[in-house]
Amino acid sequence: MSNNWDSSRVEDKIGIRFKYDQTLRLALIHPSYAKQIEEPEINNKRLEFLGEAILNLVVADYLYYNFSHFQIAKLKALRNKIIEPERLTKLWYDLQLGDSYPFLGLQEERHRLRVKQQNPFEKAFKALLGAIYTDRGFSQARNWLHKYLIVPLLKRYLKEDQEHSSSPKQLQFLGDALLDAVVVDYLDRQILYVNPSKLKPLVKKLISKESQVEYLNQLTTEAWSEILPEAAEVPKSFKVFLANVYLQFNADNNKDSFRKTSDYFAKYFIDKDEILQQAIALLLEAGKSQKWIIHNLMGYASNKYNEGRDRYYELVGK
Repeated sequence: MSNNWDSSRVEDKIGIRFKYDQTLRLALIHPSYAKQIEEPEINNKRLEFLGEAILNLVVADYLYYNFSHFQIAKLKALRNKIIEPERLTKLWYDLQLGDSYPFLGLQEERHRLRVKQQNPFEKAFKALLGAIYTDRGFSQARNWLHKYLIVPLLKRYLKEDQEHSSSPKQLQFLGDALLDAVVVDYLDRQILYVNPSKLKPLVKKLISKESQVEYLNQLTTEAWSEILPEAAEVPKSFKVFLANVYLQFNADNNKDSFRKTSDYFAKYFIDKDEILQQAIALLLEAGKSQKWIIHNLMGYASNKYNEGRDRYYELVGK
């Protein structure tokens, strides 16, 4: 990607300064443009994939804390209203990004693209959020969404001095978005260079009901007592449990609560070798060589290549 790109034009519009401006540029590269410049793998699909999960979690988090007096059906309807494609597209244009971004290789005029379902502007919005999260962290991504998307829409409905009360169903509502987000976040960090279409089946497996039952079955006393020492019994729902973990971290320090929850999930419930095996299979399918995988995925330097190769064969069963 070009190092001459001036990120400040976009940063001024969105009110965020990036540590790494190429992350921002990547969020603005539509696959059609990546193909046009003959760099088809350098596009915003992965950031969109990540951003969608973060978007759903931030909205669920906000509704959980501020609209606990709503029934679940109403919470879900309100969530769907906030994240509808037309609203995300409108905000993209309100931020004055629609005339120039994302970078497109499509010939169709932007005003025609704008009215399409799953248009490039909605996707770029999610990718931008993924970029903000990647570069600045969950707290900043959450604050940005609050400022530009959620609060302007819901401020009039907030009740002052509303006492917060949560039910298992509301915890489940929060846990739905949370489990998806921690899984997507983990895979995004661990399995690089893989198209999100290849990651989605793995996400589906890791959030499945069968996997959730397995997570509860492997819930150790150590894992339980580390975060919820006063809890009387193990919950029947893993999503409720995970929501409680997140809320506990949030009470301690809400700036890094999501990262701690994601790390907690990975520590106690992820089989890292199994994920590594899946990653190797996906990368081989994508055309990456054994040597590339050992260096870039498994992290073995050239002087430890033989050690990495032995580990590689151990994982692939050769």
